[in-house]
Amino acid sequence: MHPALSIVFAALFLVDTVLHLIACYRRYPKIRGVTKVLLMPLLCALYLASAKELRLLVVLALVFGWLGDVFLLFKNGRLFMLLGICSFGLGHIFYIGAFLSAYPSLHVLMLIPIAICAVWMTFVFKKLLPYAPKSLRKSGLLYALLLSLTGLSALYLLFLTQKLPYLVAFVGGLFFMISDTMLTGQQYRRETRHGNFYVMLTYIAAQLLLVLCFILLGGN
Repeated sequence: MHPALSIVFAALFLVDTVLHLIACYRRYPKIRGVTKVLLMPLLCALYLASAKELRLLVVLALVFGWLGDVFLLFKNGRLFMLLGICSFGLGHIFYIGAFLSAYPSLHVLMLIPIAICAVWMTFVFKKLLPYAPKSLRKSGLLYALLLSLTGLSALYLLFLTQKLPYLVAFVGGLFFMISDTMLTGQQYRRETRHGNFYVMLTYIAAQLLLVLCFILLGGN
C-alpha cells in the first residue's frame, strides 16, 4: 500500500475518465480511443498502489477488461466483437473467483442470487439476444450469465458476511449489467447520439466499484 501513489493514480484515473466521457458525449473518436485504452491500466495501477493485500484474480480481471475495451474499439467485424465478449467474460470469471475463493462452500442464501440471475437471463434472452447476429448469440448468452454472476456473487457474500464492501461490489455489478444492456441496444437495435456516453459512464462506475470493494476488504 502506497498512499502517495494512490493519490497520484486516483487523480490520473479521474482526469482520464472525465476526458473520455467528454469525448464520448462530444463525439471525438480519437480522444475517446486513447482515453479508453488508458482507463483499465490506470485503475489497475490505483488498485496495486492502494490494496493492503493484492489479489492476482482482480489484476487479471482488469487486464482482460482492458483487452475487451481494445477489441471493442474496432467497430467493424464480428471477430472483434467475439474477442471482446470473450475478454470481458474471462474478466468476470476472475472477479467471481476473487469473490468466492474466500467462501468456497455454498449456503442456502445463494438461492436468492440464483433466482435473480434466472430472471435476468430470461430478460436478456427474450429482449436482447434476438437482435444479435446468430453467430454471437450463444457466446452472448454465456457472457450475460457470467456478467450477472459477478454482482450476484457479491450479493451472496453480502448476505453471508454483512460486510459493506460487498454492497459496493453488488452495485458495481448492477452498473455492469446496465452498461452492457445499453451497449447491446446500441450495437444491434438503435444507436442514439449520446448512447456511448451512458454506456461508458456506467461501465467505468462498475469497474471502479468492483475494484473499490477489494481495496476496502484489505486482507479479509
